[in-house]
Amino acid sequence: MTSLLHTAPRYAAACLSTSTPPVRATDVLVLGGGFAGAGCARRLERLLPKDAHITLVSSENYFVFQPLLPEVVGASLSPAHVISPLRHLLRRTEVVRGEVTAIELAPDPDVGGALAGRVTVVAEGGGETVVYAPKHLVLALGSVVDTSRMPGMAEHSLPMKNVADALALRHAVISRLERAVLESDPDERRALLTFAVVGGGFSGVETAAEINDLVRSALRFFPSLRGEPLRVVCIHSRDQILPELDKRLGAHALKVLQKRGVEFRLAAMTRAASREGVYLKDGELIAARTVVCTVGNAPHPMLKALAPAGSNRLPTDAFLRLQGRTTVWALGDCAANPDGHGGVSPPTAQFASRQGDVAAANIAAALRGKPPQPFRHKSLGQLATLGHRNAVAAVGGLKITGFVAWWLWRTIYLMKLPRFDRKLRVVIDWTLNLFFPRDLNALAMQPTARHGTIHLEAGEQLFQQGDPSGAFYVVESGKVRLTRCDADGCEAASDLLGPGEHFGEGSLLRQGVRATTATAVEPTRVLAFPAAEFRVLTNSFRGLRKLLDATSRRFQPANTILPKWVPAERLRATVATIMSKDVVTLPATACLQDCIRTLLDKRINAFPLVDAKGRLAAIVTSTDVFAALRADSDLQQPLLPLATRDVQCVEATTPIERAVEIMRRRDVKHVVVLDGDRRVVGIVSIKDVLRLVAGAAAG
Repeated sequence: MTSLLHTAPRYAAACLSTSTPPVRATDVLVLGGGFAGAGCARRLERLLPKDAHITLVSSENYFVFQPLLPEVVGASLSPAHVISPLRHLLRRTEVVRGEVTAIELAPDPDVGGALAGRVTVVAEGGGETVVYAPKHLVLALGSVVDTSRMPGMAEHSLPMKNVADALALRHAVISRLERAVLESDPDERRALLTFAVVGGGFSGVETAAEINDLVRSALRFFPSLRGEPLRVVCIHSRDQILPELDKRLGAHALKVLQKRGVEFRLAAMTRAASREGVYLKDGELIAARTVVCTVGNAPHPMLKALAPAGSNRLPTDAFLRLQGRTTVWALGDCAANPDGHGGVSPPTAQFASRQGDVAAANIAAALRGKPPQPFRHKSLGQLATLGHRNAVAAVGGLKITGFVAWWLWRTIYLMKLPRFDRKLRVVIDWTLNLFFPRDLNALAMQPTARHGTIHLEAGEQLFQQGDPSGAFYVVESGKVRLTRCDADGCEAASDLLGPGEHFGEGSLLRQGVRATTATAVEPTRVLAFPAAEFRVLTNSFRGLRKLLDATSRRFQPANTILPKWVPAERLRATVATIMSKDVVTLPATACLQDCIRTLLDKRINAFPLVDAKGRLAAIVTSTDVFAALRADSDLQQPLLPLATRDVQCVEATTPIERAVEIMRRRDVKHVVVLDGDRRVVGIVSIKDVLRLVAGAAAG
């Protein structure tokens, strides 16, 4: 592969326990399980022979029927009824749940049988890594939410992109009603009962309508809130809502929703969001404790390098192939596909489904050596529900409003909903809603991972050297041993961490893969902070990042710490060649006054404390002495409680490079050299290492 268009950093594993990710060949690799991706795979199953291998990679193992998500918010549908397991829909396709971490495109093949490129996939949860080598690659990863252009929107708004978002929004709406019951401050209660929706397109209008229906129908179950002003405010930058529809239909939708109590701020630009609500550019603050954002789509992170500068979508030719490629296809929201009539396909489910079918037919033709067919499609119509058995629809040349449009909306989407069991469940939900009140259970479903606790038994590994980085860890209880192996698989460094100590920051700050293996020495609990939270915290807190950057270099080998002119063979010599053998020690029974006198008389910065048999008990440094004096300690106080008990020790046969690495890793200036009975035979200090460096420079 010579053309690397986009890839995550990759590093060779430094330990024999880490193997190169396996490479799997496949005829067609589809990235994305939405309307375009799943539709393409389903059609390929019908068009390709049974021995053809189709693989689909998706971050979730289910297909989401997104047009029905607003009804999940309004408690008209169960969230489980708008999703379908991909393995139910795709019987011959190998469905892989994982995240795409690298896309490497090969030079466009001139002959049949060449590969489209390589795609690296990490299994859900950050486990197994696999590299796929497909003959044809389909990019249908869709888009992601990006609200970074509006200050505070990412922190203080709720998105409407997937099932977790819809359920989280429903939970938030019902929770605001519950909080308003107990709120005594009238201003805060008004803010709790105000719901702001940013965006006046299909998603924004339908979401605002469902929220309005939900909160107004729920009032009869909240007697203390009767008479309180309920507000649902939709903010739109244009002068017409539903701009994709005919102006008459947009005006009708506006009139219907205003009549039912929804407020609109048209031709209004959102400046920022905060915990107080939404700020408009004209200075108005809409005080709301619930802000929904339905704008701000951005290309999938793995596709940014493939999109032209200033564009959010991948350009394709008339056959849906990525421009300049014959075996790479781009579909759905992430692609700018010509519609065959002089325009560009809009990012809607209708066009995505049709693109999936056409791309599948063209891929099948290419595998058979036949020419592809251009994509041509005109919109069959557009529909938008306004809640309360009302909708607007543009079907062909017909403009329909009211109950008939609502019935048509439900009928069409019910027909397009995959699988009979899901259709039946949705019909049952809709029927029950005619006779029973909406579900007011505040079911919480966190769409974003938070830090959690992991329990490990003795001997269990948290991660291995070479694994992808996924989290930052803090030891809560127990002990974790970190080990690093060299290229020959031999242990090159080891460190034992106890409660309050941390690890995992190095791979998150720099290399992207684990530099060590983490193993529990005893039953252990660690706090895990996901990579996304870690990056937000370290990017904002520069002092913390500087500190973690220093500690992250604990496992650097000695040849990267010391100057390059120090010969490698000199570093492999034993510490016995540089250690100080006439070690000044004090008995463990000595007092602080004895320590100060010894430091002054001998002009040293540290010395070991030994027991009656001469075995190491602790080490005292000038830092320990200054800490005791600052604490106004009695000069006759026993020295042992003030000393450092966790002493870094080596044997006389230990290579110098190991002693240097220990000093760096544990941030100490002295390493004590012991014999087999733990008696002190020498000490290595920073001064000894400097003499080694100076000698190498002079030589």
